Amino acid sequence: MNSKTLKEAVCHQYNIEERDFEKFVLKRTLFLRVRLIRPLIRFFYPDYLFNERRLVEKIGKTTNLREIQGEVDFYQHKYVVNFVLKEALRFRISGMKIMSLANQVFATENGTSTTTGNSPA
Repeated sequence: MNSKTLKEAVCHQYNIEERDFEKFVLKRTLFLRVRLIRPLIRFFYPDYLFNERRLVEKIGKTTNLREIQGEVDFYQHKYVVNFVLKEALRFRISGMKIMSLANQVFATENGTSTTTGNSPA
């Protein structure tokens, strides 16, 4: 069990301010096509990434991979499935990239090596 939240661990490991956590995580976990046209998306539809920002906020409060996976699963089932832009065209955040970042950060915080594949539950 981690004593730090994901937000605290990411900010500590990458030496960033907590207020920059959301921007940092979105930059690392949004698919490239979304990052490239993000300014255009914000201009025409400012709330398009609302659920992605909300997901980052929620995972920032978690303290283990199981909680993060639960938040990612909820996001994908509620906001991705049956939404063509987010599902087929991947105009969204990557759950796999979130889990990879969290696994790497928590492993570093705990002094263990990162593993590939699913973490034991």
